[in-house]
Amino acid sequence: MTEINKDIEKYLSQVKSYLHCKKADKTAILADIRTAVFEFAEDSATVSIEDIYNRFGTPEEIAKAYLSDAEPNNIKKAVNIRKVFVIAVVIALSMLALTFLITIIDSHSNEIIYYEHGAIEEVTDLQQDLY
Repeated sequence: MTEINKDIEKYLSQVKSYLHCKKADKTAILADIRTAVFEFAEDSATVSIEDIYNRFGTPEEIAKAYLSDAEPNNIKKAVNIRKVFVIAVVIALSMLALTFLITIIDSHSNEIIYYEHGAIEEVTDLQQDLY
């Protein structure tokens, strides 16, 4: 893979990170951009990544341009799904940490009860010896 191809793939990856829409829409948009960028690169013998930025804009700009034509509901749903996923992961990790903490506390409380019972048994043995 040539250096410009690596740069183009990196550029497309950055564009993808700014596309907040349904997966099918994202795939179609990236395919359009990929075709346009590679055709531009093939037409020029000495194209650089700066030429691509000048022609198409920054990854954020090109993503915004495509998303401005997209339906707002599709974008909103994609963002909401991402938020729900992040919240679910945070809740799951919190529950795991809480379970771990309860297990540690429970294991230490059993040791304390054991020592308390041991102390009570020793006192009982001493009382029986006295009688």
